[in-house]
Amino acid sequence: MDSYYADAATVINYPISSTSWAAPQKTDEGYEVAYSKDVNGNPIYTADMVAEDKYEAALQAAIGYFKAAGYTFDESTGKFVAAPEGAKMKYEVMIPADGVGDHPAFSILKDTQAALEKIGITLEINDLTDANELWDSINANTHEMWAAAWGATIDPDMYQVYHSSNRIGRGGTDSNSYNINDPELDQIIMEARRSPDQAYRKALYKRALDIILDWGVVIPTYQRQNLVIFSTQRINTDTITPDISTYYECFREIEKMEMR
Repeated sequence: MDSYYADAATVINYPISSTSWAAPQKTDEGYEVAYSKDVNGNPIYTADMVAEDKYEAALQAAIGYFKAAGYTFDESTGKFVAAPEGAKMKYEVMIPADGVGDHPAFSILKDTQAALEKIGITLEINDLTDANELWDSINANTHEMWAAAWGATIDPDMYQVYHSSNRIGRGGTDSNSYNINDPELDQIIMEARRSPDQAYRKALYKRALDIILDWGVVIPTYQRQNLVIFSTQRINTDTITPDISTYYECFREIEKMEMR
């Protein structure tokens, strides 16, 4: 993220806007760094690890997950040699990077591809010159993995994107392109929709986000920062609303702004 956006983006650990009132915060009970535990629930990283140590620890943790999923591992070569029924040794990830790797997640995929190759798993990166190929694949439900950005509304209702009834081809909104199908998650989503209590809804959404991450259908990576530029020579900055946020833009109180 630093190499692509510098200070204009931040890493996120949950698939929700970090500026949303419902987003888990580092000070909240139960907050965790995304995918930071191994298959046995133990922390993958330690505080004294440098970047290279973390990459190696993550790879060893991945081996544990693949083994638990039923992949056959050759201890002599340190590579997987066979996939269990319903899985494969090779997967494709689609990314609209204009065919030249111009996408903030592209370097992540390249590093992942190289790491997985060490243990016998092939990740094919389909760098698309036309993003419509990605949307056509998703609409046809033929996709495996992909990278894309999304926006978020002020109310983090998860119904359209994660409710089972909205899986592609199920007669709903077809917005559940993750094909996630979880009755417990559905119940939490609907319960959160019915309650006007914001604190209660936030607790429910935390449970929902944990389930979504547990299914592994979304890997949160980054969130772009909004930048607002004012000319102090033209505007009396004392009259700019002090409460600008992702969901409350400066022009919401434009009638209070004064020109110099």
